[in-house]
Amino acid sequence: MKSMSGPRNLFIFLALISILALNHPVRSVAAPTGIVPLETFEGYQLFTYPEPWKVRGDQQEARAVYQIMVESGNHFLHARADRQAIQIGLLRVFSPQDFPRLRWRWRVAQLPPGGDEGRKETHDSAAGVYVIFDNQIFPRVIKYVWSSTLPVGTHVQNPLYWRAKIVVLKSGPANLGQWHQETVNFYQDYQDLFGERPGKVQGIGLATSSTATQSLAIADYDDFTLLDSEALLKDKAVETVAQ
Repeated sequence: MKSMSGPRNLFIFLALISILALNHPVRSVAAPTGIVPLETFEGYQLFTYPEPWKVRGDQQEARAVYQIMVESGNHFLHARADRQAIQIGLLRVFSPQDFPRLRWRWRVAQLPPGGDEGRKETHDSAAGVYVIFDNQIFPRVIKYVWSSTLPVGTHVQNPLYWRAKIVVLKSGPANLGQWHQETVNFYQDYQDLFGERPGKVQGIGLATSSTATQSLAIADYDDFTLLDSEALLKDKAVETVAQ
């Protein structure tokens, strides 16, 4: 199936995210709790597309790739890309010093065979979560991925966009079909990857892709949440007591 791809269209999408995000700030009223829910996918109807998420590429194709599903009463976003690569983004502006961490859950059912995010020819990811920083024209981006082949902990340059880095959080088929929670310190990761402190976060993005490998990729996403430093410490304390 035909879908938009390539560096030029990626730039357009990132610029759109940055410009529109100025009208969708993270509300400071939530700051005292230390936790700000960005998206839980609750409240959407089954089999629909979550309209607050902006689309890079064909709108109708995005609605086919990304749909709301429900399991045991919990709503989540299901992504099924059949030789497709559609990016979607949620527009939020906030200071990464205030909320330096992002937490979410994801699950992969089908990896794109041979996917290698470090090579343009095979750059597909079963699941990818973007954090978009800095400016409205050429933002910097960190993409966290569940890779088909690259080892966990790998950091590589995005072959499609020179101001983007890729970080591998999960790899291979060992944990397919299981939900996993991730918590990333994107503020620290930015400093490690780009060598300086980030500007404001412009938003987050998602992509389940399979165009480069001409294959099928299937993944689920849920419960995107921002955390300040104190909230993360509280979470760890609760986990310690529970053990």
